[in-house]
Amino acid sequence: MLAVDGAYFHAGGPIVRVIDRPGGGVMSEAINDQALVTELSSKICWEKRGQRGEWVRCDPPQGVVQNLMRGQNRPHLKALQGLARQPYLGPDRRFITSPGYHAETGIYAAFNGDDYDLKEPTREKAEHALECLKWLIEEVPFASEADLSGALAAMLTAAIRPSLAQAPAFSLTASRSGSGKSYLANIIAAFAGPGDPYITSYPTKADEATKVVVAMLLEKPAVILFDDMQTDWRSFGAINKALTSPTVTERILGSTRTATARTNVLMLGTGNNIEPERDMRRRVISIRLEPRSETPAFRRYRKDDPVEHLRRHRKAAVGDALTIIGAYLAAGAPLADVKPIGTYDGWSTFCRQPLLWLGLPDPAQSLIDQVTHDPDQQLLEEFLTAWSEVFGSRTMTVRKVVATAIDHPNLMDVLTELPVMDGRHVSPGRLGWFLNKNRGRKAGGLRIEPGDSKERRSWRVM
Repeated sequence: MLAVDGAYFHAGGPIVRVIDRPGGGVMSEAINDQALVTELSSKICWEKRGQRGEWVRCDPPQGVVQNLMRGQNRPHLKALQGLARQPYLGPDRRFITSPGYHAETGIYAAFNGDDYDLKEPTREKAEHALECLKWLIEEVPFASEADLSGALAAMLTAAIRPSLAQAPAFSLTASRSGSGKSYLANIIAAFAGPGDPYITSYPTKADEATKVVVAMLLEKPAVILFDDMQTDWRSFGAINKALTSPTVTERILGSTRTATARTNVLMLGTGNNIEPERDMRRRVISIRLEPRSETPAFRRYRKDDPVEHLRRHRKAAVGDALTIIGAYLAAGAPLADVKPIGTYDGWSTFCRQPLLWLGLPDPAQSLIDQVTHDPDQQLLEEFLTAWSEVFGSRTMTVRKVVATAIDHPNLMDVLTELPVMDGRHVSPGRLGWFLNKNRGRKAGGLRIEPGDSKERRSWRVM
């Protein structure tokens, strides 16, 4: 009965429905026991025997309700894979413009396709559309043309995010407050859907990241914005998976049950001098702003507020973004000679290559630079080189390394830069943890391996 009118779906665990979101747009809402009782009571006449043997109206049996809430086999309910707030790409690379649920994608389209002007997919139309997008951000103080290109790629990503299995996050950073980071974030977010983005703080612990991210993904927001980040993009498992996997499976907040959530949501972050750490370096595109004014917070924009303009004319702006992608595909999707990003092949095809085709710098250059110039990798190389200069390929215990390093300034200098210090001294326990964590990892042609000592744990560099 829940499947008859198409209002209910299953979404990797919970039974959900699509509702209007406070602040605008739509969201997915998991129904609770009471809501299910109300819905079943409105669709089915439930009766039980009264005290005199007559049939009387009653609520649905709790056993039925609990079986529906906790059961995993729901063959009659459609699987909800995502929400689209504007035309999106189907498996055949054509734009789907009709509203409602589409079985071939599992996406529910909450828009009227007639409201979007998808222009003729020609290069000329694409170039005009690009100028329209540039106009929206021409007063943003980008540090370089590659940063501008990164922002344009973020707009394209926002416009078709439900169509992409994976997409990188975008980090908007500057050296000081008032540089326009939140301003730019709001412009980008508007391309993902009407209404406000889902704004939250960046998690500080792994368990917090798991709970918060999965809870947000189950609501299927258009955008998750980590605003005013006070830390770098720390590498947490749940966020890592959300940026490189089509789904994440974790325990539901406040429940012992697990749920599988789709990850086709745009992730943005803003903060002063923030950067991705470790594994996040290959998952985040950094866009840097450099205001010329000493007091950027008091800067006046020359034109009317582009954010307000975009809210009034959002559908036309989204149409421009889709025109660029459509024209690139109509031209045969020519590939520029740039470094591939294996995890994000689909994103590269639809959001990176169209801008390269139109003559812009590589919008993924910051991600490539982050991976190529990884300071953690460089520091590991310095450590392995210093170790090799002192010990060669000999097997050494951690305590012997600590004792010997005191007499070798180069090795000691590198150790003080690693997470192995306890005050002013090297901690054998922390150094042992560091060696174990990095065993087998190559840097500068060297790698750390377990040693051949049978008496106690030892290591060597090869």
